Amino acid sequence: MRRLPALLAAFALLAAGCAGTSAAADDTLVIALPAPPESLDPAQNGSGVQGIVHWLTYEPLIRANSDGTFSAAIASDWKYVGPGNTRFEMTIRPDVRFADGTPVDPAAVVATLKYYLASPGPMKPFLTGISDVTSEGPIVRVELTTPNPILPYVFSQLVNWGDVISPAGLAQPDKLTAKTFGAGAYMLDTSATIAGDHYTFVKNPNYYRPESQRFTKVEVRVIPDPNSAVQALASGQVDVNLNATATSADQARASGASVLEGNPGVLALYLIDRAGQTTPAMGDVRVRQALNHAVDRDAIAKALGAGYQAVGQLAAAGTDGHDQSLEAVYPYDPEKARRLLAEAGYQNGFSFELVDLLTFGMNTTSQAVAAQLAKVGVTATIQTDGNDLNRYVADLTSRRFSATTFRLNTPLFASALFNITGATSPLNPFQSTDPDIDRAFGTLAAASETEQDGAAKAFHRTVVDEAWFLPVATIQNYVFAKGVADLGAFAPNGALDVLSWAPQGKP
Repeated sequence: MRRLPALLAAFALLAAGCAGTSAAADDTLVIALPAPPESLDPAQNGSGVQGIVHWLTYEPLIRANSDGTFSAAIASDWKYVGPGNTRFEMTIRPDVRFADGTPVDPAAVVATLKYYLASPGPMKPFLTGISDVTSEGPIVRVELTTPNPILPYVFSQLVNWGDVISPAGLAQPDKLTAKTFGAGAYMLDTSATIAGDHYTFVKNPNYYRPESQRFTKVEVRVIPDPNSAVQALASGQVDVNLNATATSADQARASGASVLEGNPGVLALYLIDRAGQTTPAMGDVRVRQALNHAVDRDAIAKALGAGYQAVGQLAAAGTDGHDQSLEAVYPYDPEKARRLLAEAGYQNGFSFELVDLLTFGMNTTSQAVAAQLAKVGVTATIQTDGNDLNRYVADLTSRRFSATTFRLNTPLFASALFNITGATSPLNPFQSTDPDIDRAFGTLAAASETEQDGAAKAFHRTVVDEAWFLPVATIQNYVFAKGVADLGAFAPNGALDVLSWAPQGKP
C-alpha cells in the first residue's frame, strides 16, 4: 500500500523515547530524531526531518537553504527551457565524487533519476509529468509531458529525488536499505549503527566541500518521547533535538537552548467525498460551505494549545498561495450554516463518517469540529486509527469515509498533486474533479516564475470557493539546539542548513 509522504513528514515531526547515556563531544554532533527513517534507500524514504540521514550522506543536485533560496550543489546551474515548464536542464559540475571515489557525472545523474522514476516510493507523485531524462555533455535534460513548476524543490534534498546514487549502489539496489552510496559530506558507519535505534556517520574522504564537514562524526538517535528528547538536550546527551514541539519550547529556552520555528502545517478536515458518492449531502457545494461556517476556528485553536493558530485556508502564512483575504471567506456563522443546509435540502441535517489519526492534534481537532457541527444538525461519527498508517490508508481508500482530518505542509503545487487533483493519492480516494479547479491547476503548473505567485493564489481561491476542505488551525514545527553555531532558520518548505551547523565557539 502506498504511503502518504505528507503524513511521513508529519510523523517525522511528532514527538517521542529515551536517549543514550554518553555526552556529546565537540567533534561529534548528536541529533535526536522522533522516529527512524522509513528507509535508507532515498527512493523509499518519506520527507520531513527523517530525511536527515540522506541530507548527511547524499549530495543533492540542488540545495534548498533555510532562507528559502536554492543554491548550487551537484548542479552548478539549472533552468526551465522554453515556456510551459515542460523541459528542465541542469549543468553537472565536474569536480564531485561519490564516497567510493567514482565521479558524479551526467550518466550517474541520469541513471539515478531513471531509478527513481521506476520506483514506487512514497514521494513518487513529485515526479509527476517527467517522461524522460537524457544527457548531452555536462547537461542533464528532463522532459515532461505535463508541466511541473517545482523541479528545483523536487531535485533538492527535501524530496529525495535530488539525491544522486553511485553506480555501485544502483547495481545492487537491495543494499541501499543498509548502506549509503552517496556523494554527501558523510557516510554511514554500519559497524556503529543499529537500524531503528541509532545511526552513526563519519566523514566522506572524497567530499568536494571539506569545509562543510564541521564535525568528525554525526550520530542520529531515535528518541520517540518528546519529554525524553528535551531532557537529553538539557543534560548534554544530544546537541540538536528534532523531536521538538511548541509545548516544550519554553522548557528548551530555560535550559539555554536555541529555538527555531517554521515549516508550518495546516490542520484541516478534508471533505473528500466531493461528489456525494457515499454521503450525498457532501456533493452539494452549499453543504460544504455550510460546514465551514459552522466551525469556530478561534475557539478550537485556543483549545488545542500552544503553537496553534486559527486559519481559514490551506496555505499557511509564509507559504506560496497564501492570501490573507481568504481568511474572511468563511467566518463563524452558525445561522448562515443552517440556512445553507436548508437551501440544499438538509434542514434536518445529515450524518457522515470521518477517519483520523491521533498524531499532531488530528483526533482532538476532529472531536472539536464534530461538536460544533452537531450544533447545526450535522453528525460526524469519528473512527480513529491510532498511529497505524497502513490501516489509515486502507480506510481512506475504502471510500467508506466521507472526510478525514489531516495535517499537511508542502508547497501548494505539491499539495495539489497529493490531495486536490492527484488521482493516485489516498488523500483523494474519490478522485475528485472539478473543471474550474483543473483549469486553475493547469495555469499554475505552466506559470512562469514571475506568474507563479498570482497563479498559486488564484488556484487556492478556487479550491476555497469550492469548499473541498475545512481548514482549522496551523501549527509550527520546531528545532531545539545547544552548543551548536550557525543554525540558520527553519524554512517554510522544511529546509535546515545542516551542513552549516558547527560546534559553538569553533570556526
